[in-house]
Amino acid sequence: MAAVLQHSASYVFILALGYFLKRVGVLSKQDSKALAQIIFCVTLPGAVITNFAFMEWRWSLLAVPLVGFGLALCMMLLGQLLTRGKPPADRALFMINCPGYNIGAFALPFVQSFLGPEAVVAACLFDVGNAVICTGGSYAWTSAMLRVGDEPFRPADILKRLGSSVPFVTYMTMLVLVMAGVPIPGAVVEFLSPIAAANPFVAMFAVGAMFELDLQPAYLRRMAQVVGLRLTAALVVSVTLYHLMPFSSEIRQVLAVMAFAPASVISPAFTARCGGDGGLASCINSITILLGVAGMLTVLILLGAA
Repeated sequence: MAAVLQHSASYVFILALGYFLKRVGVLSKQDSKALAQIIFCVTLPGAVITNFAFMEWRWSLLAVPLVGFGLALCMMLLGQLLTRGKPPADRALFMINCPGYNIGAFALPFVQSFLGPEAVVAACLFDVGNAVICTGGSYAWTSAMLRVGDEPFRPADILKRLGSSVPFVTYMTMLVLVMAGVPIPGAVVEFLSPIAAANPFVAMFAVGAMFELDLQPAYLRRMAQVVGLRLTAALVVSVTLYHLMPFSSEIRQVLAVMAFAPASVISPAFTARCGGDGGLASCINSITILLGVAGMLTVLILLGAA
């Protein structure tokens, strides 16, 4: 437990450092966007490739993407159900910000640092299913349900967005290679290792630099509702997945941690496009980051102490 606490303190410090440097003017919003691109296009793919290289494939792992997809889908439909009869702006807020988890830039660095290669692969597989909802599925469904704009619901738009996501393409490429039994050359792993090792620091630093919190009084009630729903679901899902899923202990630990991952970073943009309050969605996103740090580290500490 002492090692987990020490490592956790380091992560919190990196987050705080990124936020502090932005507040004092050392970093700008453009720098934050550049850091995000470095994560998604460089360090995250490097981490995925190096960890898949050490993975011993089992066909039972194909159930993990279904867990990620099912959880995100259920949260989206729950948001839709709970807002029946409410204004479209509120419905958009719930349907887009309740589902979806920031795995690549937030949860994966935790898993990479605290757990083994198999755990990283499990997190990637979870994100394969989760990404279908959070990178376009929730927006497409919400815009169709609320009749936003004149364009119909088109599954091809979701596939196009997924195909342009470097992490998702990396996930799928490595998944196919591992399933086919194609080994990753040791030279490639060694070459990418420094890049992969940088992913936790760069990711946590970027999250801190992107952190924004505008607690307007008008936001508090709806923010508390969305965040409270996500947190309640995280507690229930985390316990359920850890105790009931038929996986190894390491993979069940990953699933328990994933439940506390914060909302997707693109949720505010999708919320605004569906007629919701993008500023409120950004505030919700930041709150879920704070709760994500606390929740994920608590799970890691409890499981590490078990």
